[in-house]
Amino acid sequence: MRAPVGLVVNPRSHTVRRKGSVLEAAAANMPGVSLVKLDDFNHLEVQMAGLARQGVRQVYVEGGDGTLQAVLTASLAPRSGFDDVPEFAILPGGSTNLAYKVFGLKLKTQNVARAYIERRAQQGDRLATAWHRALVVDNASLASPAIGFLLSTGSLARAMAYTQQQLHGEGHRGSLAIAGAMARLMARPSRHLGRDGQPVLCPSPLTVEAPQFRVEGSHALSLMTTLPSLNLRLRPFWGEGAAPIAVTHAGWPIKGLHAALLKVLVGQAGHRMVQHGLVSHRADAVRLDYKGWIMLDGEMLPAPPDGHLAVGVTPPIRFMR
Repeated sequence: MRAPVGLVVNPRSHTVRRKGSVLEAAAANMPGVSLVKLDDFNHLEVQMAGLARQGVRQVYVEGGDGTLQAVLTASLAPRSGFDDVPEFAILPGGSTNLAYKVFGLKLKTQNVARAYIERRAQQGDRLATAWHRALVVDNASLASPAIGFLLSTGSLARAMAYTQQQLHGEGHRGSLAIAGAMARLMARPSRHLGRDGQPVLCPSPLTVEAPQFRVEGSHALSLMTTLPSLNLRLRPFWGEGAAPIAVTHAGWPIKGLHAALLKVLVGQAGHRMVQHGLVSHRADAVRLDYKGWIMLDGEMLPAPPDGHLAVGVTPPIRFMR
């Protein structure tokens, strides 16, 4: 191999735990490959800094969306040790694999994975690459800005936490689990309470400011992403323009909630959603005044004590295909 390669595996992620790790099996007898097992995410920054010192330029990540978020956050942090951002490859290992479905690698066996890793290390730029920006989320509670692809606030973030913590447990984070939880919540919203004793579906105050738009008041939920679509091929974004961040905001209450969700599910979201209290925009950067629940790629972020949250985008990141 021309340069060291880093393989990062989360052994606790849903699919890896059930089926085993493709990357870990492929790493056996591969000189020039460094295997990082994320047994404790508190050690991730040190482990990624170790890869940087070894001169690793290609990082393969096997885990779910939360694993990828953690690896990108550690790799792009100012103290990461990487002079240049490495290129990444995504293998599915979690119960949600949103970014993988857009620009991931289909390396299903250790032999296929080993052959690809060796070929990529030798041929580099001659193989396919996808360039994509990620969200940069920063607030006073974070040691470093968090890097991810899907930010949610309000009742949607609460519903995700409710699904993971109270309804199904940590092993059920996928799109179908969230959709099933939302169906239960909508059927009998007053019966489903979060750990704070409040209904999971409830209003919370939010102000969103961007150069292109401003919304404020009680909201049901908001979504922000740099991806073209979400899991289940949902496209709940219809804002116009070329700005990298897609933003959808739902005021409280959502008028005709069931009808609005049905339109999103069948791909009929658009400007007419304003009749349900939903608007969608594109923005270069967004500032939030908000002290409620925040999820990034299915992982809870600490609420900012001052209520100030900044959302921007990374430079284009190179993903191996």
